[in-house]
Amino acid sequence: MQVSLRSLCVFGVLIPWLAPLARGAAAGEASGAVPKVQGTAAISGGTLSGGKAGAAKGAVAPKGAVKKPRMVSLLMAEGLRFDPPRFEAKAGEELEIRIENVDPAHLAHNLVVVKPGSVQAVVQEAMGLGEGGPAKAFVPSHPAVLAATTSMVDPEKKLSLRFKVPAESGVYGYVCTVPGHGMVMYGALYVDVPPPPLAKDPNIPQLTLEKGLVGGGKRPFVQRIFMPEAGPAAIAVALPGTQNYCFDAGACRVRYAWAGPFLDGTEHWRGSGNKLAEVGDEAWWKSEGFPLRLGDARKAPEKVKFLGYRLKDGLPEFRYRVGNQEVLQEVLAVDGGVEMVFRLPGWNQNLAFVAEKGAYEWESPQGRFKDGLLELSREQASEFRVRLKRREGASAPKDAKATNPPHGAHP
Repeated sequence: MQVSLRSLCVFGVLIPWLAPLARGAAAGEASGAVPKVQGTAAISGGTLSGGKAGAAKGAVAPKGAVKKPRMVSLLMAEGLRFDPPRFEAKAGEELEIRIENVDPAHLAHNLVVVKPGSVQAVVQEAMGLGEGGPAKAFVPSHPAVLAATTSMVDPEKKLSLRFKVPAESGVYGYVCTVPGHGMVMYGALYVDVPPPPLAKDPNIPQLTLEKGLVGGGKRPFVQRIFMPEAGPAAIAVALPGTQNYCFDAGACRVRYAWAGPFLDGTEHWRGSGNKLAEVGDEAWWKSEGFPLRLGDARKAPEKVKFLGYRLKDGLPEFRYRVGNQEVLQEVLAVDGGVEMVFRLPGWNQNLAFVAEKGAYEWESPQGRFKDGLLELSREQASEFRVRLKRREGASAPKDAKATNPPHGAHP
C-alpha cells in the first residue's frame, strides 16, 4: 500500500502506532519502489481507477448480462468532508461509487457504508483497532458495516467501490473511519426516502452544511442563480441576520422571502447549471404580482425593464424602468421581516402600492394600508418605504415550499 508520511497525520500530528507504517512508506518512496494497491468492497469488490478490472475494450456483453451499476461520484474534499454530503438511491440497485481524494491537506481516507443510525458506533469501533488499524484500512468488523474500501485512498488517487443497496428503505451512512476523521467526515445515503432541505438535514455535519450553502454562510451575500418559482434571471440575496429573498430581474419584483438558511446550490453547480437552487426553508411571504401603480391605482404597468443593480454596503440596489419612469429599490432586514425602499427620481404624480392580503402585516411611515392598498400623494411618492412582517403564528403561504418547478413557471 502506497502511503505518504504526511497522509497518515491527523490534524498535523502523527499517531504513534502509525509510525512504523509511515517509515515503511518513506523507505519505499526513497528506494523508488511503488507497491501495487488493490481496493475492494466488503460486499462485491472495487478497483483502483485505471486498473485492469472489468471487460476488455470493445468486448460485447453476452445475452442476459447483469445490468451495469449506476455511477456515483464522491470526492474526499478539504476540511474532512465528502462532496456530495448526501445522495439518493433505490432499494436493491447496484451502485459503483467512484471516489477521488482531492483533499488539499494530503490526508489519506477510506469509505465505509453503514446501516442507518450507526455512523458513530462504527467510528468508535475503528478507534479501538489500535496498532492493527492500518492493516485493515481502519475498517472495523462491525455488524453495521455494509461495504467498505479495504485499502486507503491516498491523496490525489482514485478508487471505485461497488455494492448493492439494501432492500430496506432508510437513511444509511457513509463515513471515513480513519482515527480523528469520522467525527465530522460522514454523509447520508437516502434509500427510497426523500431528503429534507440540505440546510436542515440532521444527518449531515454542521461544518459540511455551512460549506454546502451558497455563500458558505456569509451575510450579506448576493447570488445570481436559477431559483424555484422565478424566471431565469433570478437574484437571491441573504440579508444580515436570518432573512433572505428572491428578486426576479425579468419581472422587476421580489418574488418571495424566507427566514433561516440561505440556499443549497449543490445540484445546480454539479450538473450543467440548469437545475434550480434549493431554498433553505419554506417562504413565509410570496408576491402575487408587480406592486407599483403609477398614476392610476387600478391599472398595472404594461411594461417593465430591468436595468441592473449596484451594491451598497454589500446589498443590492435594483434599478429598473416602469414605462418611462426609473425606479430604484432596496430590500433591507428588519426585526421579523423585510423593508422595501423605493425611490422614483423626478416622479411628481400620485402612486399606489398593492400588498398581498393574508398572514402578513404591512406598514409604511408614509401612510396606512387600506384593503391591501397604500395610496401616496405626489409629495410622498418620490421616495417611500413599506415594511412587511409575518403575522405571529401564521403558516407559510400555499405553494411557497422549496420546490423546483421548471424555469419561468411563474412569469
